[in-house]
Amino acid sequence: MSSPKLWRGQTLEDRSTDRREQMLAVAETLLGTGGTAAVTMRAVVREAGLSPRYFYESFSSTEELVTAVYDRVTEQLLARIAVIELPADRRGNVRALLEGFREFFQDEPGRARILLREPLGDDVLRAHRAATVPGFVQAVLAMVTDENSLAPERVAVISSALTGALVALYLDHIDGRLALTPEQLSDAAVDLVFAVTRIGADQA
Repeated sequence: MSSPKLWRGQTLEDRSTDRREQMLAVAETLLGTGGTAAVTMRAVVREAGLSPRYFYESFSSTEELVTAVYDRVTEQLLARIAVIELPADRRGNVRALLEGFREFFQDEPGRARILLREPLGDDVLRAHRAATVPGFVQAVLAMVTDENSLAPERVAVISSALTGALVALYLDHIDGRLALTPEQLSDAAVDLVFAVTRIGADQA
């Protein structure tokens, strides 16, 4: 077999992968600052310094690109959560997880817009989030209740309620409707988790 042709030390596949990553990074910035309306094919290739033909090499539509950005940021959040050192007690576990959640958005405010705000108004992201329950909610749920003791539909209800409650809390804080210190925000988030999961477990 002949070796793949190289150009400046890269194969065609390598260059295609690099262009895709470049467009994802640009789209993440656009989505985090201007929302889905800012993520157009022309804006992405202009900011990436690429020809429009390269857009369709990686993405069939801007909707596919926006979904890929959402998944990319979700993976970043899950990676952040995965390395958190958790204390022994349940409440401490949940608090440590939610502190990591808060810090993730604090480090890059655009992430909150991508994962929390945009799915509220964009049909594609709303459907995508509904079909892929956020991993951090499942992680929190596993800490405070035995998922195996709950019917699947009950787990779905709790996950939905918890997602909605936490999204509303964090967005109200980000938008200034709740003037809370970081510690107060974490206290409120932990209280919400135990309130929602306790109700779900009691009704199972």
